Amino acid sequence: MRREPDIPSRLVHARIQLLLAQPFFGSLCLRLKMQEGDVPTMATDGRRILYNPEFARQLTGAELEAVLAHEVMHCALGHHCRRGQRDARLWNRAADLAINPLLVSNGFRLPAGALIDASFSGMSAEEIYAELKRKQEDGEAAGGAGVTGSAGSESGTEKNRGQTEAAGDDGSGKGVETQAAAETRARRSEASCGEVLDATAGNGQCASPAEKLEQQRQWSVAAEQAQRSAAACGRNPAGVERPLKETRASRQDWRAILHDFISVQAPHDYRWSPPNRRYVPAGLYLPSLKKTRLGEIVVAVDTSGSIRRAELDQFVAEISAIAAEAQPERVHVVCADAAVQTEQEFSAGEAIRIEARGGGGTDFRPVFRWVEEKRMAPACLIYLTDLGCHCFPDAVEYPVLWVTNSKRRAPMGETVRIDTE
Repeated sequence: MRREPDIPSRLVHARIQLLLAQPFFGSLCLRLKMQEGDVPTMATDGRRILYNPEFARQLTGAELEAVLAHEVMHCALGHHCRRGQRDARLWNRAADLAINPLLVSNGFRLPAGALIDASFSGMSAEEIYAELKRKQEDGEAAGGAGVTGSAGSESGTEKNRGQTEAAGDDGSGKGVETQAAAETRARRSEASCGEVLDATAGNGQCASPAEKLEQQRQWSVAAEQAQRSAAACGRNPAGVERPLKETRASRQDWRAILHDFISVQAPHDYRWSPPNRRYVPAGLYLPSLKKTRLGEIVVAVDTSGSIRRAELDQFVAEISAIAAEAQPERVHVVCADAAVQTEQEFSAGEAIRIEARGGGGTDFRPVFRWVEEKRMAPACLIYLTDLGCHCFPDAVEYPVLWVTNSKRRAPMGETVRIDTE
């Protein structure tokens, strides 16, 4: 008789299958430690995936992969850091309704009872929560069949509790559901795909607001790196780009966005040799992360006369610090107004100093022509400007970040507002 694999072995197999078939989800899943826990199904706090062995045993291989991907998306979208003072159970439902359609569109087979409602398509967890809260306060069924089922589970809990209390114990232990069992069954029905817990710090305690922001930033960077790696092998996940960008844009610290923008350009991939040392003592051989040095980057500075020295000095300081950390092969600094005025080159680790020259009109195209003429393929181009011009280049193949002190947005690339106040 063939022996059924134990749950830890099944989880390892599911993660390997994710890595091979769905590399975006699989590579992110490797960031989370698997740990048995007192949860009805599965749950994540951004550091671990806690699992209930009984629940995991009931899932097929495909469903197990889907639930792991579900927990991964909670982390990638920062749901463990964004609850705030919202009701935890309603936040879980809202987060599930935001995630599950993405998983279905990527071919995952979710367990029975998964919360899906087409009326919430394209909405963030915060938007869905607000709508569920409104319907709850209005006494309506909360958001479609999936959530109505969850509400029904709560009613079922009260019903079962009453039956248990009324029935008493006949001494046989049969046919009588305990209160704890009824509550567990109800929670499991609600969290058929798993739950999201609040972020924890390294000591296992609740994370502080600053720690939550840092964890969300780290997961945002990891998600973009995983997306790039998956796209490179032709397996880019469907529908995740927009919610990932919205999550990233929700952080208002331009320094963090600038740091992330440069960090995600560094090539990352997974390799089996050598294996991940973290899991070798447990007899598990999983791939390790391979990092490659960042290539050339271009920093363009609008010297048309509208950029204040305060913004320029602060921007240069941040670029220097990030470049020292990311260690690009070279940093090219180009100052331009309506034409390229100066060009400087800095090696890895070299402090950046900008010789700002210009003062004329503004045209963004000369810098991009300069890159083309140099036959460069930069890892990214960062342009400091007030965006006070309509002369933009056509779309380019490399990533572009516009750092501006205005409320305008560039028609191509990504825009972040710098605030020195």
